Amino acid sequence: MMDPVDQAELLIRQGGSVHLMGIGGIGMAGIARLLKERGFAVSGCDLMHSSQTEWLAENGIPIDIGHNAGHINNSTDWLIRSTAVDDDHPELERGRALGIPVSRRGEVLPALMRDRTCIAVCGSHGKTTTTAIIAQILGCGFCVGGEIQGMDGVARDGELMVVEADESDGTLSGYAPDFSVITNIEYDHMEHHASEEAFIGCFQQLIEKTKERVYYCAADPISSRLCASVPKCEPFRYPSQPLPVSLEGKHNQWNAAAALAVTLRWKPESEMMAALQNVRPVGRRFETLCDKNGVRIISDYAHHPTEIRALIQTALECKPNRLLGVFQPHRYTRTLAMGDAFPDSFSGLDKLWLLPVYPASERPLKGGTSTDLAQRFPAQWDDQRLRCETMERAWAEIREQLREGDMLLIIGAGDILKMAAWVKKWCPGEGSNLRPQD
Repeated sequence: MMDPVDQAELLIRQGGSVHLMGIGGIGMAGIARLLKERGFAVSGCDLMHSSQTEWLAENGIPIDIGHNAGHINNSTDWLIRSTAVDDDHPELERGRALGIPVSRRGEVLPALMRDRTCIAVCGSHGKTTTTAIIAQILGCGFCVGGEIQGMDGVARDGELMVVEADESDGTLSGYAPDFSVITNIEYDHMEHHASEEAFIGCFQQLIEKTKERVYYCAADPISSRLCASVPKCEPFRYPSQPLPVSLEGKHNQWNAAAALAVTLRWKPESEMMAALQNVRPVGRRFETLCDKNGVRIISDYAHHPTEIRALIQTALECKPNRLLGVFQPHRYTRTLAMGDAFPDSFSGLDKLWLLPVYPASERPLKGGTSTDLAQRFPAQWDDQRLRCETMERAWAEIREQLREGDMLLIIGAGDILKMAAWVKKWCPGEGSNLRPQD
């Protein structure tokens, strides 16, 4: 049986018509753009409109909202499915009946990189921002899992490519890049990886397959264990002097250090330092939604305890009078596996609103719900932690309680981004009725 990445590479060489199921996902949208730039006739479907479907439509890619198996026919050469697409998806069933080859998202991006000079950025935390920094320093092609402010979309083809390589479904092991960057390795994505050993294994395979150089975080114990004795691996370290990156937080100093380690191959240090000062942030990475009349509201993609801890530390450095948070846990599997680690990660908040878990297509698990998570918080949180059954209720309560001098963090990787849209509409103008700080 042909290796799935080899099959995807063959289909890329053949060209033709490709249909993407779940095209509005940020990873799928990037692949759609790259395939169109390679000459494919690209179409797709998704359950709802999004900023990604709008961007793709503006780039000439037709998209159906909902499922319509009728347009899958003998002129369709290839189907690509998102990880969110169920096996009984009607377009998938229609494609199988017609004998159309099907690939997973994570198999296609490595195949697209095989005839490019490729920098693959991976790691449990920071890979999106690190990829974005490298893309901006080098001005090269990219495929990134976030929207970089001021740039056209989430992907652009080029002879030199930097890509965010995803470990979530194990397809990280399908890459054979020229260069790799490992930001850190911490067990996650229990929905796919049954053990920490299996999770680490896909990073090990990437290291083995990298052709020239692997750059890894010297302070990360697992990365160091995998890389320290391998001649082609080179450590990067926390900068001795603060790097002039225009992104807040200690973790972004690490991300910038990772980016500089690899980009030194193409640019002199003086140029890179100048470029760092103009780096634009990625959406939902400490993104300011509102900063008016004494209230600052930040949206952040953090959904793992380590990421939440870094987010809150960055927020505390801004010295708000009160630091509030609203959190939507992501996946029952993660909430169950890391439940004991979550409460401590919120240390520093004055109040937390806890929303129901965003399932990401998972079924509820005993021990993995928001009710279960709330019970793991120690007693001293009883007056600070508020469970809300709906996002609408949480936002109504937050509006009532916001005061001058507050900072609010909107935390999570699910559809909590809807609250960001509400914030932008509400952001208090002159003469707002915010209560003054007590």
